[in-house]
Amino acid sequence: MKPISLRPRRLTATPSEQSERKARAGLAAVVAGCIALTSVVVLTGAGSATSGVGFTQSGHWVYNSAIGRIFHLDGATKDVDAEVKLDTAGPGAQVVQTDKNGYVLSGSRIDQFGKSDLTVAEPIEAPVDEQPVGLEAAGAAFAVYPKAGHVMRLGEKQAAAFPGGPLGDPVVTPDGTLWVFRASQGDVCQLPLSADRMSCPASVPKGHKGGLTVLDDDVAFVDLTAQKVYRLSNDGIDERLDLGGIEVPDDALVAGNDVGGRLAIVDPGKSVVHLVEIAKGKQPAATSAPIRRGKYDKVASSGDGLALLDRKRADLVTLDRNGREVSHQQVPSRAVAGERKREPSLFRGDDSRVYVESGKGDRVVVVDRDGQTESVTVGGERPGPVPTTPTPTTTPSKTTETPKVPVRKTPPTRKTPPSKTIEPEKTTPTNQATARAGLPGAPSAVRVRAVSGAATVTWQAAAPHGATISSYRLSWTGGSMTVPGSARSARITDLAGNTGYTISVRAVNRVGAGPAVRSNRVQFNWGVAESPGGLAVRGTPSSGSLVLGWNRPQLGEGTFVRYDVSMGSQTRTTTAAQLTWTGLTAATRYTFTVRAITRSPDGRTLTGEAATVTATTQRKESVIASRGAGADYGNCEPPECAFILIRMSGLRPDTRYEIHPWTTEWGNFNPGATLTTDEKGGMVVDDRFPCNAVGQTVWVTVKAPDGTTYTSNKFVWTSS
Repeated sequence: MKPISLRPRRLTATPSEQSERKARAGLAAVVAGCIALTSVVVLTGAGSATSGVGFTQSGHWVYNSAIGRIFHLDGATKDVDAEVKLDTAGPGAQVVQTDKNGYVLSGSRIDQFGKSDLTVAEPIEAPVDEQPVGLEAAGAAFAVYPKAGHVMRLGEKQAAAFPGGPLGDPVVTPDGTLWVFRASQGDVCQLPLSADRMSCPASVPKGHKGGLTVLDDDVAFVDLTAQKVYRLSNDGIDERLDLGGIEVPDDALVAGNDVGGRLAIVDPGKSVVHLVEIAKGKQPAATSAPIRRGKYDKVASSGDGLALLDRKRADLVTLDRNGREVSHQQVPSRAVAGERKREPSLFRGDDSRVYVESGKGDRVVVVDRDGQTESVTVGGERPGPVPTTPTPTTTPSKTTETPKVPVRKTPPTRKTPPSKTIEPEKTTPTNQATARAGLPGAPSAVRVRAVSGAATVTWQAAAPHGATISSYRLSWTGGSMTVPGSARSARITDLAGNTGYTISVRAVNRVGAGPAVRSNRVQFNWGVAESPGGLAVRGTPSSGSLVLGWNRPQLGEGTFVRYDVSMGSQTRTTTAAQLTWTGLTAATRYTFTVRAITRSPDGRTLTGEAATVTATTQRKESVIASRGAGADYGNCEPPECAFILIRMSGLRPDTRYEIHPWTTEWGNFNPGATLTTDEKGGMVVDDRFPCNAVGQTVWVTVKAPDGTTYTSNKFVWTSS
C-alpha cells in the first residue's frame, strides 16, 4: 500500500488568537528560521543525523480518538501546531516519536507517520494484543508490553527483544538505553541504542519488588523489599546503598527520573513523598513531605517537579522539587453517551515535560519543569491555563468574553470622524502583544567537542517566549559557567582527564531559566599509543620457547614507559621491541598480546592499543630405544636374544614412519618395518626387532614421509 499523503488542516482560532499566533510566529521566524513543525530537534551526539547519534525531541504528539486525528503540542508555547488524520487507532492510544517519525501505539497495531511531511505510512505489526507503554529518548522510541514481556525499539535502529514478562515500569536514559525489570526472575535488563539484543547485567532476589530510576545519566534500581538502592552499570551492580533511614512499603511508587537530582518515592498509603539524595561515595540522605491524599498509581518527574496521577479519579497533583504542592486539578474528558469512561494517562516526553492526557486525548495538562501546569484542549480552541486558586474578576483573561462587552459599548457614543472612532479598536490588540512573558524555550543543536582536557560547546538560540534572553547557563559534573545571551559557543577548560562529561545548556530571561538540554557525552582521554606493527615470531620456533618481535608504534600524547606482553593471565615487560618467552609446552598453540605503555602529560599511565599474534611451538620429537623382553627367533636364542624396545612421541599423528634397527658391526641388520603413529603422534614397538649383538652399540632410525629422519639414543647390548 502506498503512503497516504495528508495535507495539514488549518487550525481554527478566534481573531484575537490568530493575531497572537501571527506575532509569535514572526518572532519565531526571526530566531529559528523556517521549519516544517514548531517542535525543536536537539542534537545530542557528535556527527550528522545519520551517524547513529541521539536527538532530543521537543513537544508531544497526542491522539484524539474522538475525532480521529493526531496533534502536535508544543510543550514550550502550549500551542497545537500540526495535525494528521488517522482513524485506525482507538481510545487510549499513545504516540511516541523519533527524530523523523511518529508512532501511534494501540493494543493491536502500530501506526506510523512522517513528521516532516505528515504522511501516514504502512502500519507495523504489533507483537501481542496489549496496550504498550511508550517511551522516547535520544531520537529513539520504544513500545514495552509489560504483561507479555515484549520490547520493541522503533525507528531506523528497529529491534525487538523478549525478556519475558511480567515487566515493571521501564525507563530510558538520555543516551537511548532502555532498562526493564523482570519482576518474576529478578533480572534487570538493558537494550543499548547501539545493540540489537537485550542483556541482563544485574539481578535481585526473586520476589523482591521495586522500580528503576534514572539519576542524571546513571541508572539505579530501588529494591523496596530490601529497602536498598543499587547503582547499575553495563557490568552489573556498582554500589549498594540504603534509603537514607526511611521506611517505605513495597507497593510505593518510584519516579522513573530524578527530581532536582534526588530520587523520588511516593507512599500513597501514608500520603507522603520521600526525596533521597544519592551521591557517589556517600550514604543517601532523605527528606519527607506530606502530600494531598489520593490513590495515586502513576508518578513522573518533569526535572524540578513531580506529577502524581490518580487515574481512576482523573486527579492530578504536582509538586515542586522540595515536595510542596504546586497545583491540583482534574483531567476531564468529553463525555459521550454509551461509551465507557477512559482513564487518563501520564507520559514523560523527551523534553522532560510531563504530559497528562485525558482518556480520549482531547485535553492535555502540560507539567513544566518546575511543576507548573497548563491545560490545553487538543482538537479545539485553547482554554488557557487552569488556575489552582480562583482568578480575580478584574484580571483580563483570553477565555473570558465579558471584557469585550464594555469595550464595544462606549466608542459609538463619541461623535468623531470614522478615522478617530477606530482608534480605540486599534489599541485593543496591544493586550495580546504584551501578553505575559514565559520561560525561554530549549536551546537546540547542543554539541560538545573535546580536545586534550578542554571542551568547546556550541548551540543554537532558544525561543525567548516574550522576554529577551539575557544569558545561557552551562553546567557539568564539578562545575558551571554563565555566558551572555548573544553567545552561541563557550570553551570549558580544566576538565579532568579520563572522565566522561555531559554539558547541559539552558537559556535565561527575566522570567527565569528554561529547560536544560544535554549535549552528547564526551570522554576526555589523552591519546594512547597505537598498536605495535609487524608483530610476529622471529626465527624458528623451538619446542619450549618463542621469540616475539614488533615495530615501535606511534606513542600518541604520552611518553614511552615500556611494553606489556601478555599470554593468558601472565604478563611480562620489556623496553626492547622483542621478547623471548620461555617455559612453553611443545606442540602447543599460544596467543600473545603486546601493548605500549606511556605516561600522559598529567602523569597518568596510559595503556595503548593491542596487537595480537598466535603461534605454535615445535613438537618435541622423541625416539628412545632400549633392550626389551627376551626373544627366541631362529638363531637368536636367550639369554643373548631379546626384542629392541622402541618408544616414540611428539611425531605427527596418524602418520606412517619407516623404522630401521642398527648395530656398529652389522649395520642395518633387519629390513625394518613401516608403522603408523597414534592420534597423539606416539607409538611403542616391542615385538618387531629381535637382536643378540652382545657388546655392540645398538640404535634405531625413524624416517618420516617427507624424508626427515630421527635417530634414537645409542646403547650397548648385554646378554640379559
